[in-house]
Amino acid sequence: MSNVLIEGRFVVCAACRYGDLIVCGARHYDMVMHSQLRQIREDKLFDFEAVGRAEQGFIDQFGVFMSREEAFKVAKAAGQLNVRRLKTPHPDSTELFSEDLY
Repeated sequence: MSNVLIEGRFVVCAACRYGDLIVCGARHYDMVMHSQLRQIREDKLFDFEAVGRAEQGFIDQFGVFMSREEAFKVAKAAGQLNVRRLKTPHPDSTELFSEDLY
């Protein structure tokens, strides 16, 4: 499903992907994400060192991870962009930031 614009598809929330693990929150690294990461580390459920840095992106309503670029296209097609708050540097920008949504 990734890289395909589906009618009715929209951005649900910010997400960080560590290999196969996806952690979600309203904003990247907000207190909800930090809480999830802390619990996963404490329970040793995932080897973060083996995976390395996270990729920041978003998920759609199907739980599909999208890069910032793909999420921008989906949000734009769904009419989700808050044009008054766009964090993107110029109108030709191709990356989505959670602040661009609300």
